[in-house]
Amino acid sequence: MLAPLYVHRDALPRRVVVLGDLNAQATLLERYLRGLRLLRRDGHWGGRQTVLVQMGDVVNRGPGARRAMDLLMRLRPEAQAEGGDVVWLLGNHEVMSVLQYEAHVSADEYLEFATPGEVAAFSLERARKILDFSGPPDRPQRVDSLEGRLLAWEAAHVPGKDAYRAAMSANGVYGAHIRRLPVVCRMGPLVFVHGGLSPGWASLGLEGLGRKAAEAWATHPTYYQDLDPRGIFRDPVGPLWHRAYCVSTARVVRADAALALASLGAEQMIVGHTRTDSVIGGEQGRPLVRLGGRVIMSDTSMGAPGEPGSALVIEGRWIERWSVGGAKGRVAERRR
Repeated sequence: MLAPLYVHRDALPRRVVVLGDLNAQATLLERYLRGLRLLRRDGHWGGRQTVLVQMGDVVNRGPGARRAMDLLMRLRPEAQAEGGDVVWLLGNHEVMSVLQYEAHVSADEYLEFATPGEVAAFSLERARKILDFSGPPDRPQRVDSLEGRLLAWEAAHVPGKDAYRAAMSANGVYGAHIRRLPVVCRMGPLVFVHGGLSPGWASLGLEGLGRKAAEAWATHPTYYQDLDPRGIFRDPVGPLWHRAYCVSTARVVRADAALALASLGAEQMIVGHTRTDSVIGGEQGRPLVRLGGRVIMSDTSMGAPGEPGSALVIEGRWIERWSVGGAKGRVAERRR
C-alpha cells in the first residue's frame, strides 16, 4: 500500500515559520534560518521545537537549488529529533524539474552539478563569448544588448545537465526525495499548500490528497506531459496550480474558500505559488491577506532583483512577517 504524502498535526506548534517560494535562493534561505534562530553557527538545527514550513518551489530561476535542497534535507531529521520539523511542501516546479520539464532551470542550476574542471572551462569560454559578442574594441560600431545572446549561449553550452538529470531522476538523490514530499500540511486550524485547494480537491481530505499524490508518482512518469492533465499535479485548479483565492474576491470564490477549509476542519489557508506583487493590493516583499483573512499569500518574490522577500512567523494569536533586514509587522490574527 502506498504511503499518503501529507503532514498532519492535531495541534498548532508553539512556533511555526513559513518561507514562501524560494526560487533557488540558497543564500537567502541561510540568512532567514540564521536570523530566525533556526540555524546555528555550526550549521545545525537551532530551532528546537519550531516547525519550518517551506511552501514549495525551492528549485528553478536561481543559482542555489542544490545547496538549498541539501540544507532542507539535512535539517529535517535534526529538527525532528528535537520535536520540531522541516516540512518542505511539493510545488509545481519540483514536479516539472524531476520530470524533465526544464523550461525554468537556470544555467546556474546545471552548473551546481558540473565538475570543477567543467565549471572552469565554461567560465573561460563564457568570457571569450562576451568579447566576441562585444565586437573589436577599436572598431566604432553599435553594440547590441548581450543579455539575450549570452543567455542563449549559456543554455546551449552549460555543463552539468546529465548529472542534474541523473540526480533528479526517480533513483537520484533529489528526485527520490522530491517524489516523497507532502502535497499538503495541516497543523491545528491552519492548512498549508503550494497553490490552493478547491472544494473538490479539499473534499478528499488530507489522506485522500496524499494518496492521490502517491498514486500519481506510482505511474512512474518519465516526462511531465505523461501526468494526467486533470490529475493532482497538473490540474489548473489542483493543489499545485490553483490561483483563484489570490486573484479574485468574487462571492463564489469566497464561498469556495470557506467550503474547502470546512472540508479539512481548518480556519485559514496559507499558500505560495502566486506572487503577492502580481495581484491588486499586493507588493514585493510583503505577505498578503485575502478573502477576509481566510487565505494568506506567502510568495513574496524572493530572489527578484533587490528583493529578499519576507517570512511568516506564527506564534500566539498573530501571524507576523519578518524580513532579513529585521523589519517586522503583523499580517493577520490567527483564527482559532
